[in-house]
Amino acid sequence: MVIFRNKSGYQVFRDSDGVVRSVHKRVLEKKMGRPVRKGFDADHINRNKNDNRPSNLRELPFSVNRSPKRRRFW
Repeated sequence: MVIFRNKSGYQVFRDSDGVVRSVHKRVLEKKMGRPVRKGFDADHINRNKNDNRPSNLRELPFSVNRSPKRRRFW
C-alpha cells in the first residue's frame, strides 16, 4: 500500500478497489469496529494531521468539527 498526501495535507491511500481513502478515517473505523456515521468526521484530537494513532482520533459531527469557533482554539 502506498500512502501519499492529498491537497489538504491528510495522508491517503488507494484501497483494493482503486478508491482513495483517508488513513485517519480508516484507523478510526478499525478502532470503533464500524464505519464513521453519516454526518460525522474522523477528527484529530490534537489537530496534527500526521498523528494517526487510534488514541488521537474520534468521531465528531460535521457541525462541531468544521466550526470556525472550534478552529480558533486549536
